[in-house]
Parts: sequence; C-alpha cells; structure tokens
Amino acid sequence: MINRWMGRLWYELVPAQNMYEGLPCQRPAPARRWPWSLVVGLVLAGGAQAQLPWSLGARGHYGFLWPHNSSITVLVNGHAPAMEVFMERRVAGDHPWHHAYGLPRYGLMAIHTRMANPAQIGDAIGLVPYLTLPFTQGGRIAFGMRIGWGVGWISKPYDRLDNTRQAAIGSRLNTVVQLMPTLRYARGRFGLSGGIAINHWSNGCVKQPNLGLNFLSLSLGAACSLAPPASEPGPVEVDPAAYERPHREFSMVGAFGINESGRAFEGQYSVYSFSGDASWRVGRKGGLGMGPDVFNKGSLPTIDPRLEGDPRIGFTQVGIHGSGALLMGRSELLFHFGAYVHSPAQESKPVYQRFGVRHRMGRHLLASICLKTHFTTADHWEFGVGYRWN
Repeated sequence: MINRWMGRLWYELVPAQNMYEGLPCQRPAPARRWPWSLVVGLVLAGGAQAQLPWSLGARGHYGFLWPHNSSITVLVNGHAPAMEVFMERRVAGDHPWHHAYGLPRYGLMAIHTRMANPAQIGDAIGLVPYLTLPFTQGGRIAFGMRIGWGVGWISKPYDRLDNTRQAAIGSRLNTVVQLMPTLRYARGRFGLSGGIAINHWSNGCVKQPNLGLNFLSLSLGAACSLAPPASEPGPVEVDPAAYERPHREFSMVGAFGINESGRAFEGQYSVYSFSGDASWRVGRKGGLGMGPDVFNKGSLPTIDPRLEGDPRIGFTQVGIHGSGALLMGRSELLFHFGAYVHSPAQESKPVYQRFGVRHRMGRHLLASICLKTHFTTADHWEFGVGYRWN
C-alpha cells in the first residue's frame, strides 16, 4: 500500500521530459528544482539553465504620491525621489515561450522612497522579481513593459493613536506591484533605459486601512553586463500544433485567505474559495476561459448584521467568471472578471476581479497565488492548490 501511494505521488510531482514543450520525449531528465515562490518561479522560468551574463544596474526615479482616493490627499507633500538597484539578464531562448515573447529579460530589483512624507509614511521599500516583455526591438533599441510583483515594507503604517492621518495602509508588511513601460538602448556591455513607472504598495485587505500607496514617477537607469553579450539564440524547432500547452484543459483550485472587515476594528476573518475553469489556448501566448466560483467569507456578517449567528455555510457566495491568461511555459499570469449570481450580503460591487500567478507542478498539480478585488478595492488574497487535466 505504501509503495503504491509513493508511486502515485512520484507520478504527480515529477514532470515528464518536454511535456510542455511540444518536443519528442527523450530519456527522463533529472527532476528540476522547484521555485521558492510562484513569483520567483514565473520570473526565473527557463533561466536556471541559461549561460547568458547578468547585468547590474541602478535607476533613479522622480515622482509623487498619486492621490487616487480623497483620503490620501493629506499625505501628498510634493515631489520625491526614489532609488532602485537591479540585476537582470535575458532568457536563454531554450524554451518556445522565450521566442513567442521576443526573448524577454528577467531580474530582481530593490526600490526605496519616502514619497516626500517621512513623518506619516516613513520608508517605503520593495524587493520585486520582474519580467520585461519587449513590444518592439531593433539592433540596439527595445521598447517593452516591465511587470513586477514582490514584497514591500512601509515603516509607518496607520496607527489609531500615533498616526491617524495615514489612511492608506494599516500594516508594515505589504506586497509591491510595479508596471513600467520602458525604452532601452544597449551598446556592447552597457545599457541605458528610461520609463514611466507606477509602484503600488498594498496588503490585500489583510489589515485595514488598505487604500494602497501609488508612487508615480519618471525614471532613468543605467546597467553594465558582467560579460560580453551573448549571440542571439536561434528558434526552437517545435510542432506549432503542440505549442507548450494542450489546446483545451480544465482545472479546479481550492484556496484560503484572510481579510479584515471594512468596519473599523472588527478583526480578521478567514476566506475559503473554490474556482473551476475551462480554458482554450489562443495562439502561442494566450488563453481564454470561463468557469464558476464559490466563496465562503467570514466577514459577511459585518456587511449585513442579519447574518450574525447564522452557520458558516450561510456565508457562501457564488459567481461566474470569464478568464484570460498570458502563458509562459509552466507558469501563467491570469485575470478573471466575474459577477455574483448569489450572495447573502450585498457587496460594494456586483462584479469582482482576480489577478494572479499559477504554476504547474508535474502532470496534474498546480499552485496559485491570486488577489480578488472589487475594481480598485482589494477583497482578499487566495493561496491555493489545484488539479488540471485535458
């Protein structure tokens, strides 16, 4: 019995050679090391075997705290600088998705700013893995989008005794999201880049308040490669009909999260969710799908007091969503847009969104980190595992 279960576990977790690459199967390769996190796994996918040189660089930002909500206006004290250091390199080109996205660059950056308000915001720090997807590129010039998601720190969050004007963030530990259209010029081992960046600090409604901090800036950076740049890798020969993913697949994901009620000082509540999805690959990079969602959210009685004292099963919401995804080998960036079809308490919006990352582990298992929102208002994180088949 033990041997049978161990054999089944090995079958689920150890990937077959080239199963996502559309290549003929060969002798099994040694098991790959799993990523420490889904975000790092997405950014570094395919890079562990790369022999391309790393580049080290620094970037200066100059911008301001964007008051996207009237409650944040009191925190805006003018323009502020920010400093960023980073390390990055181009993908090796040994996976089909590398060429589908035009050989993107991936890396890790650290950023620091005070947003011109050291008294009420303090130090805002971020450590962010990122991926730069090129839209157009020539011999030396490339224009693309940097997408990053990592961990952040705010040294002076909201405090109801000492920092009541800080109505944006209620926790020190947060996540950071960076979006930056960037223009890059490279000559030999050196490169210059400029862009318009938005860096967003938020805790995903784990602790109130959670309006978030948005630092909007112009940036200019320089980098130097640690070795002469490698030659352009050639394309990987694959069957276009089997481009990394099956044409159609199904998945189920169960997840857990925590959120704090919008009512002041009501405490934190657990959230459970289940999501199903039927998805179809679109071209070499995209996927479209749809499916049902079930949420069981412990904070619903704080929205509708009539639910107080009801059994937990009564806090269940049901919705249906449409989905889109950017496929990157075993990983994907996903976006869901859904609508509630049943809810015992009326939410602030009748629709919801889900943003996140999913990573396939072996033949059928997958792991997921997502943020559920009502447009610009975070609802809760979802940390989940799931099963996929086709």
